[in-house]
Amino acid sequence: MTNVIELMPEADGAKLVRPCYRVYDHGTTLDGEKLRPGVWFHGIRRDGEGGEVPIDEWLCGPLHVDAVTRAECNGADYGRLLRFRNLDNRELTWAMPGELLAGRPEGILSVLFGMGLEIDYQRRAQVPRYIASQHPKKRVTAATATGWHGPELFITPTGNIGKGDAIYQAESAADGDYSKAGTLDGWRESIGALLPGNPLLQLGIGTALAGPLLYHLGIHTGGGFHLLWDSSNGKTTVVQCAASAWGHGAYFALKWNATANGLEGIAAVRNDCLLALDELGQADPRYVGDVVYSVADGIGKQRAGRSSAARKVRRWRVMMLSSGEITLETKMAEAGKRVRAGQEVRLVTVSAGRAFGAWDNLHGHPNGASLSDALKKASTTHYGHAGPAFVLALIDSGELGDLPAMLEAIKAHFNAEPGQPERVAERFAIVALALELAVGLGLLQMESGEGIRNMVELFNGWRAGRGEGPSEDHQILKAIADFIDRHGGSRFQSVEAGADEVRERAGYWEDRPQGGRLYLFTSGGLEEATKGFDLPRVVRALDSVGAIAKRKPGKNQADRRLPDGSKPNLYFIDPARLEQEG
Repeated sequence: MTNVIELMPEADGAKLVRPCYRVYDHGTTLDGEKLRPGVWFHGIRRDGEGGEVPIDEWLCGPLHVDAVTRAECNGADYGRLLRFRNLDNRELTWAMPGELLAGRPEGILSVLFGMGLEIDYQRRAQVPRYIASQHPKKRVTAATATGWHGPELFITPTGNIGKGDAIYQAESAADGDYSKAGTLDGWRESIGALLPGNPLLQLGIGTALAGPLLYHLGIHTGGGFHLLWDSSNGKTTVVQCAASAWGHGAYFALKWNATANGLEGIAAVRNDCLLALDELGQADPRYVGDVVYSVADGIGKQRAGRSSAARKVRRWRVMMLSSGEITLETKMAEAGKRVRAGQEVRLVTVSAGRAFGAWDNLHGHPNGASLSDALKKASTTHYGHAGPAFVLALIDSGELGDLPAMLEAIKAHFNAEPGQPERVAERFAIVALALELAVGLGLLQMESGEGIRNMVELFNGWRAGRGEGPSEDHQILKAIADFIDRHGGSRFQSVEAGADEVRERAGYWEDRPQGGRLYLFTSGGLEEATKGFDLPRVVRALDSVGAIAKRKPGKNQADRRLPDGSKPNLYFIDPARLEQEG
């Protein structure tokens, strides 16, 4: 495939026919006048006597419109490929979306000013007119998303990796914080060499390298991991080391306090890559659950454009790595929201408490703090090399088609029951696959198989902390137990005659002949205790532990005659079963 098509013969540019635009890379002379390098408008104005007087106006530095850009299908995403030298004499290019020409000139000018093109401020509005007037013969394939474009071409805002012709086209010149400094060997020696014996650092680097695997594994959604522990134990260092695979460790990693729309935007620029987020405690509790769903599922909100027509929905595939001192459940509870199992599965909580903070092997450092300091410094000294090197090595290996079979072989090491545990195990297995591939390609200095063993260990730790059965069951049972704990003496009334009435009654209680107490929930009381779950789902969770002590045949409730003569249907719940199983 080639991205350049001969569309028409070169126009004869020698003869100056006014009005017209001309670009001069070097100073020139016109009609005896010296013209500085740049884009000039050669026009005509009327003098006071009805005659024509030539005018020559300098608009900006040399700005070339080299090609028309468009999607490979030739039916959308048209634009212009611009080339110029900025104020530091650095040659830059920008694939400008054509839709910017339909708006106010500020949309184009703000980018060009920001990139350092010298522009005459008084005549700035003419620069977009000049761009629109150009009709270059070349056609260039435009890529409006980062990541894979075909099996052997990977695109980032800063350049292409692999084989194929296309150019990244966006409304701004923002590079998504993809950047490079230092060397790949420096990264290997200062970060890669410290992976052996450190499962959490392996999880971080493996997650950073796993993003490019999703496309070839046929996995269309992402997800990731949340490192949970007290402050200053090294978990943020793990996140920064992971970020250093693609950019500056402290800049490629973002904070959770970004807006939901902002995170959608950056996720789209990180397609097939890593989204690293630090400090979950800073997130907005009202929206953090929705953000987890959106980022992991890889689709943004449908929004209307200026004309009220639906705008193109952003899509992406990313692996997430998060850190914080609280869980997603705790953060959402600040806004009175309950975490869903789908959110827990998409962002898997991993304990970051190891032998020495977040570390198990200090590699000669006196303590965990010293190791963390060394890794943080390395992540801002040698960065942006490991991710692209991994992608290029994968392309050159010729093994991309074998990745699904490799993943299945690694998944066999995880003893995971069907359902949510199986989905989480697959995510750990993808990270293990990335680590094993990086070892085999010579990128990481680890023993073959260590990545698999440590990801299995972390998965088993997650499963042990979570317990058996669906996550929703644990949430429901805990919610009911907590409700009884808080309100058992204030919002439940005894069924005995003469018992004091209670306000905002959620149900009744009665003592069992064999000892213990049953709580007889009204439907409203049970719904309040398990807010966010419908009653059939609540009943399934109660049945899973045998917590419904009495019911009518074919029903989930039983009636109970009360002293006032009423006989309501109530849910008879044994709290001992909740404590035993929850």
